[in-house]
Formats: sequence, C-alpha cells, structure tokens
Amino acid sequence: MRLQPVSLLACLVASSIIVGSFSAGAAAHRFPDKLAILAELRRKDFTGLDAEFERYQTAFEKNPVAELDEKAAFDSFATDDASVGDLIAEWIRAQPDSFASHMAMGSYLSWRGWHTRGNLVADETQPKQFAKMRDYFAESVADIRSALKLRPQLSIGYAVLLGEARAKSDRSHQEEIETEALARVPASFLVREEAMECRYPRWGGTHEMMTAFAQQSQAQAKSNPNLHWLLGFVDRDIGETLAIEGDLDNSIIALTRAIQTGGDYSWFYFSRGESYLHRESYKEALADFDRADELWPQDPELLVRRAATFGRLGRPEDVLRDLKVVAIFEAPDDFYTQLRDWAVAALKEKK
Repeated sequence: MRLQPVSLLACLVASSIIVGSFSAGAAAHRFPDKLAILAELRRKDFTGLDAEFERYQTAFEKNPVAELDEKAAFDSFATDDASVGDLIAEWIRAQPDSFASHMAMGSYLSWRGWHTRGNLVADETQPKQFAKMRDYFAESVADIRSALKLRPQLSIGYAVLLGEARAKSDRSHQEEIETEALARVPASFLVREEAMECRYPRWGGTHEMMTAFAQQSQAQAKSNPNLHWLLGFVDRDIGETLAIEGDLDNSIIALTRAIQTGGDYSWFYFSRGESYLHRESYKEALADFDRADELWPQDPELLVRRAATFGRLGRPEDVLRDLKVVAIFEAPDDFYTQLRDWAVAALKEKK
C-alpha cells in the first residue's frame, strides 16, 4: 500500500488524550446496533426509540453492568451530521417528557463540542475552537439536566457532564458532579471511568490518585465486576504516554500489563493496537483492533484505525467496509480521503 506516512500519533492517539473512551468489554455480548437506531430516528419512530431506551435504563437500574448497552445506544448520536440534531429536536418536541430524547440531544451536542475542539494538545488548539466547544457544552447541559431530572440514575448523563467539566479544566465543578453522581449511581463504571480520566496526570491528577480511586472503586465490584478494569488504567496511561513519546516497545509492554491487570477492556486493545500499528507490526495491530471491535463495536475512532491497518496489509475491500461505517458518523478528513482513494484504485487494479 502506497500511502503517505500515517501521523496517527498526533491525530489519532490524541483522541484518547482528549475525548476519553467510554469503551466497554463484554465477550459474546450483542450491543445495540447504532445504525439501526439512527434509522429509527430517521423514520421518526420516537415512540419506538423511547421504548428502547427505557428498556436500557430499566436494565441498568436492576444490574449496573447493563449500562454499557445504554452507553452504546446513546453513542449512535455522536455524529457531526446536522440532520441528526434536527431530528432529535423534533423528537423532543414530540416527546418533551422523554428522558431519552433529552439525553440524545445532550450526547449529540457534547460530541459536537469535543469534535470542534479537535485532537491536538491545548497549546496547538485555536482559542476559537475552545470557544465553540464551550458553546456546544453549554447547550448540552440543559438537556442532560432535563434527562437527569426525569431519570436521576441516568449514569451516562453524569459521565458526559464530568467529561465536559474536565475539558474546561473546571476542577471544582468536576468534583461537585462526581460527588452527586457517586451518591446516585455508586456502582456505575461509566461514572468511575470518567472520574479516572479526570485523575490522569495530563488532566492535573497523578498516578497515585488514580491508583487510590481504582482501589476504592473495588468496593462496588461485587455489584459491577466491570470496575475491575479500572485497575489497569495507570498502565494504560503509561502506555499511551510512551506511544506519544515514540517509545513503542515499552508502550506495548505497559498496555499488555494493563490487560493483565485490568482485564478484557476494549480500550486497552485499542491503544495497544495503535502502538503496534506505528511499530509496523500490522498483524498484531489487526488482532488487537479486531478484539476491541468485538468488545465495543461500531466505534468510528476504532474503525478508521483498523482501516489504516487493512491498508498496510493490502486489503482494500476491508478498508472500504470500515470506512463506510465511519462516514455515517464523521465527515471525511484528509486521511480518510487518502485511504479511500487508495482502496478504490487498488480494487480497480485487481479487475
């Protein structure tokens, strides 16, 4: 495959630095189909959507492990397609007392804020990007709070608010939200995952703070075994930081240790796959990306990386398959276009 060098350490790994993961891990589990949910929204089947999200929330309130289904479902609205925002607004008008419609809008606006901010470090990000991010976040808060008023145990609502407070470096507000959230949903992995992100050194915390919080969280592990994943987060941060610094061998060692310590969590495989990709260990990268996709499917950030790996392995059909899903959620950028054009040309050469 003849592509320009892939500067993923700057533009792809950075998304894990900025946005965070909300990833999941659940072997042989069938997650909600994001494309089907978007199709339901486009059909304006608002009653059907409300019923579906009601099932997810009810399941979580009975068993905290089930919150990952609800998170995956709300991720359907993480897109820069403005028509999705318009349809959600219509859903809210039709069903003003629907917690799902308000949370869908909150998720959509929050993602637009993160996407507008971009993946570069703060020193390389324009002030106008931060300003627009804050505008989107400010819009999202009202809808998320409306959703939480209707369903006070809506863990994803607190997690999204925590992430926004982190992005704004608002430590006091972050602590207020965390206290409120853990009082309402103490066994939520999503809330504790975001609380761990807030304790990363890159966000003003320390590894000691992360370790203490991960250990404290194990008191809730009987209710939610997924909290065991938090024990691998320090090694995950070490591995990602080493990758950014270009020390790929030691990055892979740290991320392997994260898997051994924390368990079968998709983001560990995602990050290690990136390091393998940059080390040009493409078969190993593909194995990790495939595992991450099994644990957390239909993630555009993952699929674009796997598409890049398929390209390096000379598999244009697989490149186009993954990019087709990515394009549903995100407008093509230069890297996407280059990769797609290569795949199309490669297929023509085969004929």
